[in-house]
Amino acid sequence: MPDDVRARFAPVAANYARAKFHTSSELLREVLDLAHPQRADLVLDVATGTGNTALALAPYVSHVVGVDLTREMLDHARRLTAERSIANAEWVLGDACRLPFADESFDLYTVRAAPHHFHDFDAFLSEAVRVLKPGCAAAFVDCSPPAAAREAMHEVEVRRDPSHVRSLTVPEWTERLERAGFEVEVAQCRELDWDFDDWMGNMAVEPALAAELAKVIEATEGEARRQLHPERRDGKLWHAYWHCLIRARKPLR
Repeated sequence: MPDDVRARFAPVAANYARAKFHTSSELLREVLDLAHPQRADLVLDVATGTGNTALALAPYVSHVVGVDLTREMLDHARRLTAERSIANAEWVLGDACRLPFADESFDLYTVRAAPHHFHDFDAFLSEAVRVLKPGCAAAFVDCSPPAAAREAMHEVEVRRDPSHVRSLTVPEWTERLERAGFEVEVAQCRELDWDFDDWMGNMAVEPALAAELAKVIEATEGEARRQLHPERRDGKLWHAYWHCLIRARKPLR
C-alpha cells in the first residue's frame, strides 16, 4: 500500500540522498547507457526518491520530472537540485500506479530500485505505457535475483523493509512487460558485490534484527548459497545482489 511505503521511507529519506548504490556515479552511468537519453527528451523518472536518477539524466535532456509518493524524499531532491544549480528538473508527488500525467506525455520513462515495492505491478506497467509517446522507450532497473536466491532472500527483504512486495527474475520481467504491450529490446541481469551492513543502514535496521538477517543469509544452502556466495571480510558480511537492466519500447501505432 502507498501509505506503507511512505511510512517506511519518510524517516530514512536522508539516507537515500547519500546511499552508495543510489548515488554511485558508475551505477548511474549504467542507467544512462541503458536509457539512451536525447537532448530534446521530456523524461519521467518514477519513484524518484531523492532524485538521484533524475538528476543524473538532467544534463542530457530537455527536462526531467521526478515523481514519488514520499514528500520527504522529494524535499531532499529539491535541495540537491538547488545545490547543483540544475534548472531543468521538477518534482511531483504521485503514485507510480496512478500517474498524474496525461496520455503520451513523455519521450523517456525511467524507474530504478523501486518496482519491488509496487503492490499493483500490472497497473504500474499500464501507466508506463500510457504516459509514453508511441515509439518511445522505458528503462527499468530493479532488484532481480535468480529464482533460488530470490526465495532465500525474500524473508530478509521483507523483514528489512516490510514495504517490499516481491523481486522478479528477468524472465518474469520480460513476460510482464510484453503482456503490458512493451517491446523488450534489452533484458539482462547484473550482479554486484553487496555490502550487507550498508544495505541495512539505508533502512536504519536495528542491530539485533540486522544480525538475525545476516544469519539467514549465511545459513542458505544448495543453489541459493552458490548464487549468494556469502562471506565475511574483516568481520563484515558480503554477498551477491542482482538487478535487472531492461529497456523496452512502446510500439508505434
